[in-house]
Amino acid sequence: MKTKKQDSFLKKNIVSFLHCKQCLKELPAGKSPAEWSANDVGWTREGLQVWCRRHEQNIVHIDFEGQQHPAA
Repeated sequence: MKTKKQDSFLKKNIVSFLHCKQCLKELPAGKSPAEWSANDVGWTREGLQVWCRRHEQNIVHIDFEGQQHPAA
């Protein structure tokens, strides 16, 4: 049986999105940032990184400071 907390992780709970600044500057008319984004998200040795494929640049890299997240 799922708990309320477990059930909430199965839903989209994002309240603020991460976007590449360069992509936002180049956003075509009629496209949303979500439609235009080309991001890779994944685990690194330090933590979690969001990478812009279009501009080959870091959007955010979260360092877990040696702690391992349970989902890793």
